[in-house]
Amino acid sequence: MRLYTLIEEALTELDLNEIISIQPQACSSFHKLMEIYEQDMVMTDSMKDCLAICLATHIAVTLEGDPLWMYLVGAPSSGKSTICELIASDEIHTRSLSKFTGLVSGSRQGNHLVPLLQGKCVIVKDGTLLLESTPQQLANVFGEMRDIFDGKLDVEYRNGVSASFSNVLFVMKTGTTERIYSLNMAALGERFLHCRLETDREIEVIRNKKAISNILTSISRSTLEGNEEGDSRSFPKQRAYTAGFLSHLHSTIRQNDLLRPDHVPSDILFIQALTDVVACSRAEAARSKEFGSSELLYDARPEAGTRVGKQLGKLALCLCYVLGENRITPTIRRLIRKVATDTAYSRQNRIIKTIALSHGLTRSSIAQLTDIPLESITRKIDDLISLGILQAESDKNRPVRGRSVPTLQCTPWIRDAFRKVYNGHTDGQNSRPKPRPKADSKRRTPPQKKRPLPKKKPNSAKR
Repeated sequence: MRLYTLIEEALTELDLNEIISIQPQACSSFHKLMEIYEQDMVMTDSMKDCLAICLATHIAVTLEGDPLWMYLVGAPSSGKSTICELIASDEIHTRSLSKFTGLVSGSRQGNHLVPLLQGKCVIVKDGTLLLESTPQQLANVFGEMRDIFDGKLDVEYRNGVSASFSNVLFVMKTGTTERIYSLNMAALGERFLHCRLETDREIEVIRNKKAISNILTSISRSTLEGNEEGDSRSFPKQRAYTAGFLSHLHSTIRQNDLLRPDHVPSDILFIQALTDVVACSRAEAARSKEFGSSELLYDARPEAGTRVGKQLGKLALCLCYVLGENRITPTIRRLIRKVATDTAYSRQNRIIKTIALSHGLTRSSIAQLTDIPLESITRKIDDLISLGILQAESDKNRPVRGRSVPTLQCTPWIRDAFRKVYNGHTDGQNSRPKPRPKADSKRRTPPQKKRPLPKKKPNSAKR
């Protein structure tokens, strides 16, 4: 009995959440972290931007208010999973999920996911699997997500099982392909922002050459054969420094006074313009879903931009921590602009942007400038007119003969928002062809001699 008492006194309570498999390495700046990444990885500007945004999303869980939920969108094998695994290196503040099918369970054992997510950065490496669910399953999952976004969730099942949660806060990053654009939840209230991981053929070739060369010249044995350094596919060195940098950021927010970044009124107006662009680009007109009918049911309106504005404002603050700034710099403005325009990414956004940056266009002109078929343009424009985003004016394009062709223009406040966001940023899509360069002003053409006017013939007879 004495031995049992001694063992019981020696036992200590173990918090499983504090068990870590990655030993963090000290890192206190984003610039140093990128230098570590470049030692073994092919880093592009887009990947650096996505990493800064994901790191900012990670530490947003320490701040009150609406959480930051982010889709990391990219083509297959573009590097989404690598970024998700690197961000998940901070095991204390992260909950990594291989798949996600809902927050609560109807079983009587009460195996709910919500308590495990409280105060964490939830990372779902492959969120595309959720999109393969049935429409009813998608409706249930996103219904739970909309409720928990506000910090409270109450559910009841027909078998008598019920669950209630309050004061819940977690941030979320989900890797997904462009399949996500087939799911438009704006009519029900979208909670996710988007961050696109761009790649091109040149980068793919460089990355493939380096990967193949590493296999042929420096491949090692697997961990099953005694390799203690870890699998090189997971970039163990980069993960250790990422965990150290995230630990540094969380400690900075927890132990010091909160940062109040310097800003000017134009920064707030810029974020307001970004919210207007997002709201108009993902607005959806309500059409009948009956077979053989697609008529508009009612005139809807774009979402209010309050939620998106608060999310972008919090993202700007967290980016100040990540980049080590105490004010809203041009780089931070560029990154929040990237998130907003990536969230607004759609054909609808391309149409509105083309019209907003012009002085009025016809439907055929819009189809030509956007490279979208006229048949698709016609229905989309009818939706935008119903939403109050576009206005048709038939007096400005009236031919001499025949029926007048209406000219389409954006509502003034929408036009101003798009011009504030996209002026100087064409994103590879020009709404108008570039004007031809003018002739060099220094070249002077020789003056032309004036021809003498013909002399008037004298009148032969005076009357």
